[in-house]
Amino acid sequence: MVENRMKRLFAATRWGDRESPYIRFTPVLKSFVFASLGMPADSTLKDYPPTTFLEKISSDSNLPEGFYEELTTFLEANQLSTDPWIRIENSVGRGYLDLLQSRLGTIKSVVELVLYPNSHLQVQKIVKLANQYNVKLSVVAGRTSVTTGVQGTTNTVATNLSRLNQVLKINKDAHYVTAQTGIFGPKIEASLNHEGFTLGHFPQSFEFSCLGGWVITRGAGQNSTLYGKIENMILGLKFVTGAGNTLEIPIAPARATGPDFLNIIAGSEGSFGILTEVTLRIRYIPPKTRYSAFFFKSFESGLMAYKNLMQHGYSPSIMRLSNAEETYFNIQGSILMKDDPTEPLLQRLLLRYLESRGYQDQSRCLGIMIFEGDKHLTSVTQKNAIRFAKQSGGFHLRSSPARTWMKTRFELPFLRDPIVDHGILVETFETSVTWDNIIPLYHGVLQELEEDCPIRWAHGSHFYRNGANLYFTFVTPQEKGNEENQYFSIRTKVLNAFIKYGGMISHHHGIGRAFSNWLPAGIGEEGVSLLKGIKNVFDPKGVMNPGIFGFDTK
Repeated sequence: MVENRMKRLFAATRWGDRESPYIRFTPVLKSFVFASLGMPADSTLKDYPPTTFLEKISSDSNLPEGFYEELTTFLEANQLSTDPWIRIENSVGRGYLDLLQSRLGTIKSVVELVLYPNSHLQVQKIVKLANQYNVKLSVVAGRTSVTTGVQGTTNTVATNLSRLNQVLKINKDAHYVTAQTGIFGPKIEASLNHEGFTLGHFPQSFEFSCLGGWVITRGAGQNSTLYGKIENMILGLKFVTGAGNTLEIPIAPARATGPDFLNIIAGSEGSFGILTEVTLRIRYIPPKTRYSAFFFKSFESGLMAYKNLMQHGYSPSIMRLSNAEETYFNIQGSILMKDDPTEPLLQRLLLRYLESRGYQDQSRCLGIMIFEGDKHLTSVTQKNAIRFAKQSGGFHLRSSPARTWMKTRFELPFLRDPIVDHGILVETFETSVTWDNIIPLYHGVLQELEEDCPIRWAHGSHFYRNGANLYFTFVTPQEKGNEENQYFSIRTKVLNAFIKYGGMISHHHGIGRAFSNWLPAGIGEEGVSLLKGIKNVFDPKGVMNPGIFGFDTK
């Protein structure tokens, strides 16, 4: 059985539990990617070394004597697992480093035990018992972290919240929903849709991530320009501190009762305790949706159009703008993934026409906007979006590219596994930056990585009156025998460049363990000291999520 499961080790970090109907790493697409990276055209699946990792961890648990027995006094047998494969699955996330280590067999360690509580009270009992026995607890559910937010360590137990998955209340009068934090995106949204509402939170990981993960990393959905980031939606919560006490913040539309404890818990990444329930604002399902797409002659002109729209008070639901490299690869990829990789005639004619108008192949940038709400409001917002785009030299492509993006918006992560399987590094980093710094940061980051990565994509995906989010993707062949150090070097250059040019180290992914060394640049040394003070109050024995924020465990 161990041998069979060794063959599945890669699956511990595979994206999702289905195949994508749209994302296909076809032979012609492979050749295109290999050529872009300077790799041999006949490159095959990388021959990663065999691993005996499962054999190493299949021994009995090393947890303190009596701990497991006391757990069985309030948890059923199916709520505890020491199965090696389940322990591995609850010890890894979905970042490039997770994908790489699952292939190299260099996962450092895994949790000793996985628990599946089904109530706030059970979570509280688990935390109190962990304090009694000095056992470390990690918190998992969707496991889609890309910042090493999920990681197994010795003497650590994973508290998997996936059975805390119920909508507890939908208040139609006051427009809020209360739900348990292990509920996944599709389930909470379907429950709301049934009653005529939407949460409006659709991260790219929507299918496979959960409410608690969104909140504790301060995540952003693709519709955030209209609906806000997840922390903008929180009205109340229920939380088990690291000491095993209950913190319950009552529901209110606004408050002035001292510091905002909602946003002390939001973004805490499991370091202070375990979030079990959240109450969030909801909205009616929008009665009207409109779509627009644009070509701009440069990334800078596109950003100017988006900036002007936002600063004049208009808020589309979705705003995205790809730089020229990302635009080019997206167009080519959409063709090369098909059974017949021939560019459609109408598309070919349109692109030739646009080239004659100055929208050149190597500089044009694709932008999309989607507008939701009342039909009159969406009409006015769309008309002004078109007006500002034209003022910046944009060409309105009507709705088709935006509709296509909407149909496939959750699919791109399915491309990561086959790319890494072929010995290619692909990683994303995102930042937020004010408008006065956005162009220097954009060019500065790309220049910093010019010698390291042949493919450097960027797009804006969350926009504000004061600035925007920039999301970078870097792709390069792996350095054989130096794969992990290569990644660390690229990560260091990117995050240092963010700081150098006035950006944040994260806009919506959190920082996990991967970015903790850069935390002082984001909140200052005094901020780190205050954060440690909060940690000591909430979690005095240091049992929660060891390593998050770089805190030493006790």
